[in-house]
Amino acid sequence: MDYTRKYYELKQLCRKANSHMPIDEFAELRILQFVSESHGESIFSETEKSNEDLLSLGMADSHFTGNNRFNYPVIIPRDGQVHNKAIILLHGLNERFWDKYLPWAYYLALYTNRPVILFPLSFHMNRAPEEWANPKVMAPFIDARKKALCTEDLTFVNLALSCRLTSEPLRFMRSGHQSAVDLIRLSRQIELGEISLFKEGTKPDFFAYSIGAFVSQILLLANPGGLFDKTRFFLFCGGSFFKDMCGVSRMIMDKAAFERINTFYTQTIDEAMQEKKALAMFIDENALGKAFYAMIKQENNKEFREDRFLNASKNIFSLALNKDKVIPPAGISSALALDGRRSEMVEEWDFPFDYTHEAPFPISGKMDRNIVDYWFGEVFTKAAGFFN
Repeated sequence: MDYTRKYYELKQLCRKANSHMPIDEFAELRILQFVSESHGESIFSETEKSNEDLLSLGMADSHFTGNNRFNYPVIIPRDGQVHNKAIILLHGLNERFWDKYLPWAYYLALYTNRPVILFPLSFHMNRAPEEWANPKVMAPFIDARKKALCTEDLTFVNLALSCRLTSEPLRFMRSGHQSAVDLIRLSRQIELGEISLFKEGTKPDFFAYSIGAFVSQILLLANPGGLFDKTRFFLFCGGSFFKDMCGVSRMIMDKAAFERINTFYTQTIDEAMQEKKALAMFIDENALGKAFYAMIKQENNKEFREDRFLNASKNIFSLALNKDKVIPPAGISSALALDGRRSEMVEEWDFPFDYTHEAPFPISGKMDRNIVDYWFGEVFTKAAGFFN
């Protein structure tokens, strides 16, 4: 499988993408529109006011319209069919561009003969201000943050997320909640035949990577109206409890931001619930809130979580990577273990080249491209087989 060549082809092509564009004789790209109806204000109050926090954008999160009205790409087999199957592909935390995921979606579309929707999470990809990905705009904030916090692993890439989560840890939950509500709405649109690519009654499956796997597990646990009863979830480099993740990375967030949200969600969220009645009601009474709380650490809503995972065990599979430091395999096995037994839902692989969580199939570097291409093929053959 020529993954490396396809990566560069798709990257170049999709930068020119319009509403409808052929990729090759096997697949085409379409750009569809989505309007989010969940802004989260009624559940999580916005307290951010500092200049650093807003990064001179001069607006609260709920006022940034680009997060609520946006486009998403779909890679479709060129077979002329209206499909009765779909895959939703979810990305990782602090992502700005679809480049690395385009060959993932392309090969999933070809191997499963179904459209693959690349759906952006709240305040990610094209749902975030363009300034956050601009080094010239972000650079002035780096020195100020380093001086104020003496933090590690700070870069212009992770600066926006680091500042925003340090200032307001609830943003992590608020963004996740909006993403989950959007995905529920998208799944229902697909099922109702409101998207012309799909026949009425179509149920989407999920290929979910990194924090996308965390979001998909929350959807599976919440399962509004039985919407995901038959949905299959392939988790790649993801599936652990929040407490077993380590988001400190030059590509994700700096050390100060991770320590702030880790402390908040694993140690002080119960105190925050006593102070914020809306937050307590969300976690205690809302299906998504209950599911989110269950995925923070093992003791939270344990019976609820394990019962749901047991019932859906044939529809969940997680492929973990041995050298993954962000979401280690042990944490994934712990989250998907049932009655203390090692889960059959998890496999741990290792690649014979220098990879990371953020770049499981690195494009740059001196490794043998044929070996990277081979292991890419192994992963996506495995995923396609799970869906077929």
